[in-house]
Amino acid sequence: MNKILTFVLCTFCLSAAFAQDVKYCGQTEQTEKLFRHFPELQREAQEAHEQLEEETRAFAQERGGGEETLIIPVVFHIIHEGGAENISDEQVLDCLRIVNRDFRKQNPDTLQVVDEFVDLIADINIEFRLAQRDPEGNCTKGINRIFSPLTNEGGSQMKDLIFWPRDMYMNVWVCKDAGGAAGYTYLPGSVNNGWLQDQDGIVLLHNYTGSIGTSSVTRSRTLTHEIGHWLNLRHLWGGTNEPAVENNCFDDDGVDDTPLTIGWTTCNLDGESCGSLDNVQNYMEYSYCSRMFTQDQRTRMRAAAYSGVADRNELWTTQNLIDTGVFDEEPVLCAADFDVNRRVVCVGEEVQFMDQSFNGNNSWTWDLGDGTTIVGEDVEVHQNPVHVFTEPGLYTITLNTGNGFETVEETKEEFLLVLDQAEQDFPFVEGFENGLGTDLYFVNNPADDMTFEVSTLAAQTGSRSLRLENRNNNVEFNIDELMTRTFNGTSASVVALEYSWAYASKFNETDDRFRIYFSSDCGETWTLRKQHRGYSDLPTTSPTNGNFVPDADEWVTNTIFFDDLEDLTDNLRFKFYFEGRGGNNFYLDDINIYVNTVDVNDIESLENSIVLFPNPSEGRTSLKFENQSAVNDALIYLTDATGRVVTQIYNNALPVGSHQWDLDGSALSSGLYFVVMEMDGKRVSKRLILE
Repeated sequence: MNKILTFVLCTFCLSAAFAQDVKYCGQTEQTEKLFRHFPELQREAQEAHEQLEEETRAFAQERGGGEETLIIPVVFHIIHEGGAENISDEQVLDCLRIVNRDFRKQNPDTLQVVDEFVDLIADINIEFRLAQRDPEGNCTKGINRIFSPLTNEGGSQMKDLIFWPRDMYMNVWVCKDAGGAAGYTYLPGSVNNGWLQDQDGIVLLHNYTGSIGTSSVTRSRTLTHEIGHWLNLRHLWGGTNEPAVENNCFDDDGVDDTPLTIGWTTCNLDGESCGSLDNVQNYMEYSYCSRMFTQDQRTRMRAAAYSGVADRNELWTTQNLIDTGVFDEEPVLCAADFDVNRRVVCVGEEVQFMDQSFNGNNSWTWDLGDGTTIVGEDVEVHQNPVHVFTEPGLYTITLNTGNGFETVEETKEEFLLVLDQAEQDFPFVEGFENGLGTDLYFVNNPADDMTFEVSTLAAQTGSRSLRLENRNNNVEFNIDELMTRTFNGTSASVVALEYSWAYASKFNETDDRFRIYFSSDCGETWTLRKQHRGYSDLPTTSPTNGNFVPDADEWVTNTIFFDDLEDLTDNLRFKFYFEGRGGNNFYLDDINIYVNTVDVNDIESLENSIVLFPNPSEGRTSLKFENQSAVNDALIYLTDATGRVVTQIYNNALPVGSHQWDLDGSALSSGLYFVVMEMDGKRVSKRLILE
């Protein structure tokens, strides 16, 4: 049999959609890439592979597969950006349930296996349990959550974010993109070298993890397949990731009771590709109808589990099961924890509380800080309650939870902020001269590192600004957010948001991002209105690798206008978002928000009365007006964005007919202005932008 080293990425798919959305496997590309960078690994990996083959043959002769139930501790690392890829604990538990069902031959669909292979269906007698102790012996539920944009990369850098020792745990990373595949892992021999151990484990796409949540039943056996690779199984057609190729009949998977096959990507149960009936329903196929492992696959996987290659034999020892907290089947209740769907809400909005305690709790007592207590044992009602706060404030939340024998408690001080509606009025002028108080802003720093801070190093006006020390940022795609409280925009016809910033790229022109969002529903949803990028309009001066501090002429000001009346609610909020990608320091100053207030009824009757052209204007514009009846008292004037009158245009009676005035704004600063017309008690305004 031709043995070909299968080194890196292998994936599995069990739905027709898989073929359209992601690759089966990135094995070939990743193998070539790894060996190109580290050619010495190919020889070492081949030696480890041959050692394991010898051990597998000896294991089959001496033990015949073995009967002892092996328990392997597992840890899931959810790498996410707060999106759908941040799958629930329930989805992780469902994934592990399916793996244990498949490895113990408890899946009911074995009844669908074709008669020729029924006698070969194997109970692998290996169980997988979520760790309940971390490497330091602390309590854990075996599910870690790491906020990082590296979820979109799904490779070695992502794994470097968090890794638990492979001689104690099987590591599983769940992410948003696994290099274009549904999942991948290494054969044990491929990562036997000690300095590769932090790469040893399994990577899964979130929507191929389990059968619920973001995944589905047809995509639920990806981990079953990948653990097969992790325990030294190849695809049934041999050592490639190219099924349905005629030459595969001359390759083999190293397993005696799986017939030679070209490999299947459809569920053809009558398939005979190499002169005999193919085991199309095997978990190591791409047939979308996998149901079984064979007896000899069982022997091969258990041989790998007993081998010291890649430390697999350390995982199921009694001492390691004790150290990782999985020796007993009963869960260990060791920590209370909880979260909410949003940390900042408005009065009258629902808050979803989420119990994240571990492990095995079945009763809950919630103290929500506003006099409300929720107590009970009904999972549907008491574990993850929904509550509406009727008063604004900063609330401390306490959860006490138990398992019938003991209880644990967690209190989070000032954990939930409930905003009132229309907390801030316009105009709003902020130069940070008095610091940064939570009565106006909230800073969100998911990476918990350097973030927006008031600085005296530079300012657009005054002596202070907000500074983000981005030059020393060591977190790729680091995100920091500055969010306002609620504004009342219900009486405005237009809101103008003005802001100034200073930023320099490094000499390699890094593509940092500065974005401005708004929300009309108190932050439940956010809409992007402007993005400045490092490759285009974000830099305000030349690149420098030094510690950037802007001069007075290295600031830029921009204004965004909001004039959709449906957006101008009493729950209007704004967010300033910076995504660091290795550039230099960023400064933010002079956040000014102005409005123009107009009676809606007057707009409807006079909205066609004024014509301004050109608009925007570089200085000169014409104002045209035609009235159908005489006006006894007409006042026309120009204001800036704050409502301050800049110049009076006309103040007298107006006869019937057409009227025109030429306005000279060349001496005015660029920005937002309003032409206001008051006629016999009616008032209307038109926006004018001077560039």
